[in-house]
Amino acid sequence: MGGLTKEWFLLLIRQIFHPDYGMFVYHPHSRCYWFSTDQEGNLREYNLIGVLMGLAVYNSIILDLHFPSICYRKLLSPPVVPSVDTSGVGVVRSPTIDDLAEILPDVARGLKELLAYEGNVEEDMCLNFQVSLEEYGEVKTYMLKPCGDSVPVTNSNRREYVNLYLDWVLNTAIYEQFRAFYLGFHSVCASNALIMLRPEEVEMLVCGSPTLDLNELRKVTEYDGYKPEQPLISDFWEVLISLDEDLKKKFLLFTTGSDRVPVGGMGEMTFKVTRTNLDPANLPEAHTCFNQLVLPQYESKEALKEKLIIAISNAEGFGLE
Repeated sequence: MGGLTKEWFLLLIRQIFHPDYGMFVYHPHSRCYWFSTDQEGNLREYNLIGVLMGLAVYNSIILDLHFPSICYRKLLSPPVVPSVDTSGVGVVRSPTIDDLAEILPDVARGLKELLAYEGNVEEDMCLNFQVSLEEYGEVKTYMLKPCGDSVPVTNSNRREYVNLYLDWVLNTAIYEQFRAFYLGFHSVCASNALIMLRPEEVEMLVCGSPTLDLNELRKVTEYDGYKPEQPLISDFWEVLISLDEDLKKKFLLFTTGSDRVPVGGMGEMTFKVTRTNLDPANLPEAHTCFNQLVLPQYESKEALKEKLIIAISNAEGFGLE
């Protein structure tokens, strides 16, 4: 896929997850997104997002998604869409506190403390069978069982409370939304091959590797007009490797159209640095369809670093925004 297509996916995903749409809630403590509990009217949109993610996987386009790993377990529950009844798809059986911790670590910690508490749970904690959840500044309360607001949590029923809490957050509250998302994804990636994959492998197909190993990229880089031992090329790699992670991702986006490392790591990429006779006052250029960097012959390491940072910091969009 060309760089323009890859960046189109990147910008579209970024827009979909914008708070204005309210379809996904960002949880800052875990730095991940989860499905909104208040968007059952947008099922077609969730289905389209699943289709989009499936298309990205089908075309080997890496997406910068921040879903917890339980999302990929749900996508494989089951790994093949049932031919008749799809009412139970996307439901994880017996979710755990550790699953919840990937989204709401503070809440998960509180549930662990509740289970371990040695005092009188009913008198000391004053909990009922209900859950309160904040989304976009608004707190809503839901019953975990009929008349749950009048059923106290006690030492004897606290395990039931925790199990219902986990199932509500991870399954029940987002059931219709995730079902639409699941069916959209599988409409593109319907394959018995999914049976062979673990959730973390599906996550790798979607998100690629989180590790930017530029030394691996250096080993596979080809040169046109330059030689790898030239001082300018040595300076280029020293500058690039010294950048912070955010700028490294911007460099990857600038040169390939995606800021994610493909499956297999950077050693599986193709990358070329090409010499140009343009004025050294010019910025580097990139051809994302070919993973190619066009590098002017800068006179100093400082000039190279300055021009490179300007180029990669201001190159996003191709006019698509």
